[in-house]
Amino acid sequence: MQRQQGITVLLLMLGVAAISLGLALKDVFEHSPTVGWLLGTAILIGNSIYTGVQVRKKNHT
Repeated sequence: MQRQQGITVLLLMLGVAAISLGLALKDVFEHSPTVGWLLGTAILIGNSIYTGVQVRKKNHT
């Protein structure tokens, strides 16, 4: 259980970091906020899918 929580926290932090980095680099690259939001959203959606699968596995056993 501890490992799954660690992966969830890691994915949440990566998603937020991608969004923040995209916004921080808006003066350097023209489309970095868009890329940051898309990448961050994809990571957060992946995290929700991963967490849902783990909860479903836990409930079935």
